[in-house]
Amino acid sequence: MQTLKLWIRMIFRQWYKKLVIAAIFVLGLYCSLQLLDSGKHKLRHSKNTQTTHHSSESHGIVEIDPENQIPDNRNLYKVPKEDIHIDMCPACFGKEICTDIEAGLVEISKNSKTEFRELIMREASLHKTEKVVVSSVTDALWNKFDKFICQNASKSFPCDVSAAISTGYLTSNQALTVDGLRNLYKVLDKSKSEAVLPICATNKLIHELISTFDGNGDRQLNQEEQGHLMTGLLLHPSYVVLKFQDAISSNLPLPNFHGTCGRLAVWEGGMTPLKDHLQESFEERAGLAAQLLQLVDDFQNEDPNWYFLYTEFSYNSFSVTNEGEVLLTDLQDMIIIDKTLFTQAVGPHSTQSERLCNEMCYQKFTRDIMTSEYVTNVCSQVKHYGQLMFAIVCKEILSDLEEHKTGGFFNYDGNKVHQRSEYRGLLHSPPEKDKDNIEELLRDCVQETLAGGRKQAVEELQETLDKYLTYNDIDDEKNDKNDDDESEKDEEEGNDIEINLNCSG
Repeated sequence: MQTLKLWIRMIFRQWYKKLVIAAIFVLGLYCSLQLLDSGKHKLRHSKNTQTTHHSSESHGIVEIDPENQIPDNRNLYKVPKEDIHIDMCPACFGKEICTDIEAGLVEISKNSKTEFRELIMREASLHKTEKVVVSSVTDALWNKFDKFICQNASKSFPCDVSAAISTGYLTSNQALTVDGLRNLYKVLDKSKSEAVLPICATNKLIHELISTFDGNGDRQLNQEEQGHLMTGLLLHPSYVVLKFQDAISSNLPLPNFHGTCGRLAVWEGGMTPLKDHLQESFEERAGLAAQLLQLVDDFQNEDPNWYFLYTEFSYNSFSVTNEGEVLLTDLQDMIIIDKTLFTQAVGPHSTQSERLCNEMCYQKFTRDIMTSEYVTNVCSQVKHYGQLMFAIVCKEILSDLEEHKTGGFFNYDGNKVHQRSEYRGLLHSPPEKDKDNIEELLRDCVQETLAGGRKQAVEELQETLDKYLTYNDIDDEKNDKNDDDESEKDEEEGNDIEINLNCSG
């Protein structure tokens, strides 16, 4: 027995490497056979799955990944030709996106039609990948416009509008002048507040509008191009603002513009109303509020040549993208002002940069800009009243204070009945540590007590809100670091597993 054990040890010492190799070879052969059998089983399972899938398709059941698909095609339809009215051009908005629309690449979502301030909006998709808004104006407003064109061309209504506009006032040299643009609202018997974009018009603004609508690049507007411009200014200034921003390569927080076709305009969609974010955490709402304050600053200072005045801020004015960016989406009341007017300023503000201004002061300014015969003088003072935009945003959107609950910032006749705001302030329920400070800054933003007090309050409010953004960034960094650590841990564990022989397949 001893001799047998001795022989075994000697053989093992001399042949153990070969034995180990042989064992590994046998084990490897066994694993290969197992994996081959597993592969055949998976192939059979795959074929069975495909068969089931085809069977499901035959019954009209199609699986869709909701993260990567813009609505089920059964809920979309191509833009009807009768909605485009290309035959009315140049009494229309333009033709930039007609190729896509005619090819069916713009599809409208069923039951998505909304009407707001004589505008009609529909949710849609572009190239099946991008959410957009297709907009126009109400039939009543189009009829009013068409009737004017026929009468202006001494034709009975209805008439061939596309021919009539080319012989009427809107495509004349007189219309495309400083006085012509400032008084354009009179064409449809509108109030000046219904067509405000060009009320501070200068020759510089005219040249920029020509550049914006100059489709053939000859640095002037032919009758068709001028027809597009005038139609837009009178009926749908929102898209004119978006087109203007593209032309000047500005970076204002406005939707991306895609183009027009006939009596339709298309721009960025897929956003949610600002009011839908009122239940978010205070940190999230602080981020949105900070963007609103920055937006007002951008309107005044972003572009070196143009000042954008907007006085109708409300929850309905804003939308939020999927990335959390706040955009101004109701642009009907935007006034575009040539900043060279400010160097011509005369009057009480020309020599002083700060002056106490609250509700009565702003009432007088807005009344003057809408009614004064000497509108150039009023427009040249705009930069001194631009803080009005901060006051309205703070009162109408940010503040949840009871004293700011009444709707409307202006009280022209002194007897206006104020309606309570429909929504809570965006900065409602602030953390206790900042509550008193935030509320006091909002009061100073709406009603300043010292000259320059509003500007200082806005700056301090921005700083306070930025702290919450910083906290979010730190939390995100921590989460990212934790994710990285988990990934590294998983990778290490994966490496450990790969070291061991595993025949599970």
